[in-house]
Amino acid sequence: MSEVNPRRRYTSPVREESALRTRNAIVVAALELFVEQGYAATTIDQIAVRAQVSKPTVFAVGSKAQLLKLARDAAIAGDHDPIPMSQRPSFLDVVNAPDSEQAIRGFARFSAGIAGRFSAINEVLRQASTSAPELAELWRVSEQERLTGARNVITVVTAKGPLKPGLDVDTAADILWLLMAPDQHQRLVGQRGWTFERFAEWYADTMVTLILP
Repeated sequence: MSEVNPRRRYTSPVREESALRTRNAIVVAALELFVEQGYAATTIDQIAVRAQVSKPTVFAVGSKAQLLKLARDAAIAGDHDPIPMSQRPSFLDVVNAPDSEQAIRGFARFSAGIAGRFSAINEVLRQASTSAPELAELWRVSEQERLTGARNVITVVTAKGPLKPGLDVDTAADILWLLMAPDQHQRLVGQRGWTFERFAEWYADTMVTLILP
């Protein structure tokens, strides 16, 4: 009795790379349009035209709400690599900093970079979440993820030294969560015209003053 070999799934690195480029182009197109004209005014047709693909190809990547999430994730990361922020070299420099102040200052610059990429799409999400029920949960998750990130940073900092006298871990995390909100960048850089360097320096000084002895 002869063996029947199961059909092997054919995979092509070239085809996979092309599909990934198309997906990334769609996410970038969605990000640009959401920021330019808002969530409600942006259509799948417009995203398809901007990405130079068909409408079904856009839907294959996701619905409009799913595309906003993907755009948000890409803005936070600064790229399309599926590497968690906590495992990226810039954050690992924070973890490996020799003392708590250098850890905070390193994190401030890391966080300022995220805010620079993320503040505009975060504002789109904030506004859309009030009228699009499918985005209300994404807004809630986004806020919770920032709080989790703040707690992780405070854990790193307290392993290297004490907090400001009278400041407990939960309150320190709340303060950092507030400072990490992209609104700070949106106002100081977007509205008041601060440079990135000025913002990053203020960011670091403020975090150190409020959290460390």
